[in-house]
Amino acid sequence: MMKITDQELLNKIFITTAERLPYMATHNYFGNKRGLTPDDDWYQKYATKICTARRESALKTGLSNSQSMSRIIRLIATGHLQAEKHEIGQAFYFSLPDEVTKPMFVRTFELLIENGITKEPQDATGFDDIAKRISATLISEFGEMKRAA
Repeated sequence: MMKITDQELLNKIFITTAERLPYMATHNYFGNKRGLTPDDDWYQKYATKICTARRESALKTGLSNSQSMSRIIRLIATGHLQAEKHEIGQAFYFSLPDEVTKPMFVRTFELLIENGITKEPQDATGFDDIAKRISATLISEFGEMKRAA
């Protein structure tokens, strides 16, 4: 088990969110096609949340299951993360606060449109390269999480 600070954990969540956003802000259609999702609040929350049941495969922290869960719960309690209502012992979704994720979601849409992605499904050949560039731009423009835990 590796040692990881709360700030490092928040940074991993930020980077994971940035890497997933180009994919989560687009629909994947049959026949290797992609198109933009709606740009409303529901999709913004959907595109930026991470499920606790899959947190380790998404975040790759190296923490044990119990350690990562207790850290996420503590970061929720201190306001560094937000979560949907959940029952004790059940999986739930968490994310960075909306004031962080909403501007990232809006910027992702701008970058997708700049790269020719529209609401109309189109050939997704080369989308992985576009997604990597968009994620790198998000990380560069928004920086690592500035809020210390």
